[in-house]
This record gives sequence, structure tokens and C-alpha cells, in this order.
Amino acid sequence: MVFIGCKEIRRISMTRILKPCLFGSLDAASMPATHKTLHLIPDTNVFMQCRHLHELPWSTAFPEWDAIVVVLVAPVIREIDRQKGGQGRLAKRARTANSLIGRLIDSSAVELAADGEKPTVTLVAMPELRPNPSLQDDLDYTQADDSIVGIVSAFINAQEGRQAALLSNDNGPLMSARRVSVPFHRVPSDWLLPAEGDDDQKRLRALEGEVKRLKSAEPMCVIQPHGEPWEFGAKRFQPLTEEQIQSLIEMVKERFPAATDFGSREKAERRPGLGLSGIYALYGREEFVPASDDEIALYQKEQYPDWLSRCETCFHELHYQLQNAQELPRIEMDLLNEGSRPAEGVRVVFYLRGGGLLLKLPQEDDVSESDGDGNLSGEIEIGRPRIALPRPPSAPTGHWKRTSGSSLMGAMEQAARLSSLARPLTPLINPPAFPTPREPDAFYWKMGSRPEYPRPGTELTCEQWRHRAEPESFEFEIISALDRDDCVGALHVEIHASNLTDPIKKAIPIRVSVRIGSTWEKATELIEQLE
Repeated sequence: MVFIGCKEIRRISMTRILKPCLFGSLDAASMPATHKTLHLIPDTNVFMQCRHLHELPWSTAFPEWDAIVVVLVAPVIREIDRQKGGQGRLAKRARTANSLIGRLIDSSAVELAADGEKPTVTLVAMPELRPNPSLQDDLDYTQADDSIVGIVSAFINAQEGRQAALLSNDNGPLMSARRVSVPFHRVPSDWLLPAEGDDDQKRLRALEGEVKRLKSAEPMCVIQPHGEPWEFGAKRFQPLTEEQIQSLIEMVKERFPAATDFGSREKAERRPGLGLSGIYALYGREEFVPASDDEIALYQKEQYPDWLSRCETCFHELHYQLQNAQELPRIEMDLLNEGSRPAEGVRVVFYLRGGGLLLKLPQEDDVSESDGDGNLSGEIEIGRPRIALPRPPSAPTGHWKRTSGSSLMGAMEQAARLSSLARPLTPLINPPAFPTPREPDAFYWKMGSRPEYPRPGTELTCEQWRHRAEPESFEFEIISALDRDDCVGALHVEIHASNLTDPIKKAIPIRVSVRIGSTWEKATELIEQLE
């Protein structure tokens, strides 16, 4: 039976079809007797719940029509595509329907009825059809059922004079069609597939229970990221211009001009200073040695100019050093086995995708470097490593040295030098080196050693990951490409084990936003902090 949405719903015979009440009703005598064509727009469940289209008794359901055109629309095609990837009868039906729809890619129509049968039945696709905009206040086009009803309405308006109706067995779209006066046809009950047998249902439930039981006996591995969302900032430093570098060199010269005072040019002698004791206090002497001409020339012609040259090189490379010295974003996560049994033959994989990002293992903080006198040079601490200008050379100004005041002092110094050479020569017996046995429940780098350099990913293995143990914590630094404003990617984590049915996988998004830093400002700080 065909039902038309109107104020009064009436049964009509299969020998006639009513248009919406806006156009009134038509009886069988008013319809053309030949070449009558009915366009049917089915919903998805016609393909999922009914027998195959070519098996349906079209002549019984539509004896008064010469031709039936089954029109496929976009919401139905999308839903069939979505359901074809599952399991069970529904997915099988979706795959069969999808194969039929695929034939429409190479052909404009597919014949569904045998030659000579009436009515002829043709399948066509019209994915370009869109819902009737005049009904958008009455229908919810975000819902597939209402969208199909709206498309039927638009099709009727566009194909003036052609008969068309919705084909469905679901109450939802049929009630929507009646509400907005769109013609519809309910699927006959003999078109529907028989329900799945009780034995099939029991077998399916038994299989589902077995799968659940097996999974409950497996390790339960969990990936827990810390501090999400992983959004970080970084700076990009521009190289200094030649003009800026020369200005900085002038600032260096002004702050540390070349020395012109090289101390006294005369030799002198003095007794040791206060605080000394013993025989040296009685007989020792100190002699002043003035700076030599060679030392002064070395300072003026080599050491000071070389120092300025090294400062200039540092300024040329400063933008690279600043970028490399930034504290890298760090990400942390825990891996847990919360199941009831250990995971066997575990392989954990970390890898980055997108944004030009690389993984790097953190290193211990660098130890501060000092000069020979134990003083730190001027530097900027930006994470690690530290950046510093080379210290200016010390001008030669002469020096005091101790001298032997008597033959006794000389003999005692000689004896002290000889005694320092008399050291016990105890042979060191090193025990043979045996490889350290691996602990079965510990994680080891798959490559054999801890990765030193940045890389897209890394892997670890564990022979037997104990359940209900302390979490395994991992920490990585993220290296981003600073030639773009934003680096967007994701860290993928996978846990594989020989007694896991499926690997555990998780993707955690990462965003590094890059802004411009001031290389000039950092360069002037280096000069100010130089001593």
C-alpha cells in the first residue's frame, strides 16, 4: 500500500497512487494506462533487511506500473560504505550492496528484473540530490532518515509530473514523510529476510563469551601520558647582520681594550711574604721577572686579535647556538600492566608522525665549566648547553718566582722532587669482564644501547613484563623544525606481546608553536656578562 501524508490517511489500492494533498487525489482512471514509471528512493534498511533487489517480487507489489526506477541517494551510499567493514550478517549485506552500487561507477544504470518481466526494474545513482531547503524547519537534516525524506521532496519538485515515493520499513522516516506530505511506500512483509536462527544466536553468543574470557586472561597493558595536552613553545633566532656584528665587536673593544701597561721592566728581589714557615721562611727568596718583549708582542699581535676574531665567529654562529641551547619540550608517560598475568615477549614502540618532529632521550645537566682560576666565564644559561664568549687574554705584566737562597735549599728541593717519583708499583689485577645477565622483567633498548642522537622513533623489549608492578616511566625530549610557525604531529605508542591478541596502541597529539627571539638582545647580554 502507498500512503500519502495529508490530513486524512486513506487506504488505496495498488492500482493507484496519491500525490500529496496539495495536489489532491488521483484515481486509477485518471492515470495513463501505459509507460507508467514510479521512482522509488529507498532508505538504507531496504538493502540491510530485505532480500536482494533482484529477488524481490516487484510485479506483486507494483502491478499497475510499467517501470520501477530505484534511485540511490548520498546518505544511503555513505551508510552502506560505513557498515561494510564489520562482521556478521549486517556487514555481509552491506558488502553485497556495495558491490552492486560499484557497478554504477562503470554504467549509468543496472537492470534488476529479468528480460521481459513487468515492471522493468532499474537501479540508478543520484548522489547529487540534496534535501528540499523549504522543509529544513520541519526536518532535521543532520539525521540520515530526515535527509532522505527531504531528498524525496526535492526530487518530486524537480521532476514535475513524475511519480516518486520513499521506500522504507522503518517507522521513523515513514512518520517524517507523513508529517511533511511526502509520498511513501512501506516495504511488504514478504520482502524481509527471516530472523537469524536461535542456534546461530547461541553460537554467536558463545563465541563472544569465549573471546571475552580469553581477553580477560590476557595482560591488560595501559598507556598513560602525563600533562596533556602536549602543547609547547620554541624560539627561532635570526642571524645577525654584518653591521650588527661590527657594532658588537666595537662594544667588546670598548669594554675590553687592548692592554698598554705591561708592568715594571726592572728585575727585583724580595723576601717571602708573611704566612710561610719552615726553612723556606729563613732562606727562601722571590725574584720578579718582567714581561719579555716576545710575550708582549705575542699578546699584541696574536692573542688579542685572535680573541676578537673568535668573538666575531661566535656572533656569526650565535643564532644557531641559541636555537640549539633552548630547553627542549619534555613529554612523559607511564606504561602499566594492570592485568592478571605477565606480558610475554614484549616490544614497546615509540615513533613520531607529522610536523618534522624527532625524539631525543634527555641527558643529565651539564657541569659548569671554569677557567684555570676556578672562575666561571660570562655566559647565558638557556637550558643546555651554556653559551659564552671567549674570555679576553691576560696581558703579560711580569711575575714573581721563588729562588733557592742557599745550597741547602737547592738540595732539599732536589730531594723533594726525587721522593715524588718513589711511588709503590702495586700491580692492578683486573678480574675478567663477564657480560651482565639481563633481568627478565626489565626493559632494554632493542638496538642494544641507549640511543644518543635524535631519531623519529625507538623501541624497547622486555622478556616478561610483570603484572601489577610499578609503572614503567619514559621521558623524551621533542626536537622540532624551527623553519615553520607551528609543528603539529603525534607520538604513537604501541605495546606488542606474544600473549596479546591485539597490540595496544595510542596516539597523543603534539603541537610546538614557534616565535621569533632576539639574537641582538642575547648578544649584548653575553658582552655584559663577560669578565
